[in-house]
Amino acid sequence: MDKQLVALRNLTGLVLDAERMKLQQIIKAEQDLAKQVAELDRESNKRAAQLLAKGGMDTALLAGADLRWQNWVQQQKRSLNTRRSAILAKQEEQRLKAQKAFGQAEAVARLLEKSAEEARLKSGRA
Repeated sequence: MDKQLVALRNLTGLVLDAERMKLQQIIKAEQDLAKQVAELDRESNKRAAQLLAKGGMDTALLAGADLRWQNWVQQQKRSLNTRRSAILAKQEEQRLKAQKAFGQAEAVARLLEKSAEEARLKSGRA
């Protein structure tokens, strides 16, 4: 029985590690998208500061390029945030899978401890 429990503990440990790794990959993907959104915000703020320094007017603004760029920035942010929302949903699903794997690994560890304690008690009586 102990050999089976040890094998089961090893298996549940591997499953837990795999689920945690998947979760970390999803978290990193979401963080990468968040960084891209933040970069767009920084560039937009930088442009606003440039316009303010020039008294609110410059060639790009007058030519309409500024408006087209701002529209592009907003479109990119919407797209990135839509992708982030989907990834956050996946992240929650994966978090639940990792949580379940953790519970299973803990349960097997407790069974193994209990089995070892019973074996100690049994050998003490014999």
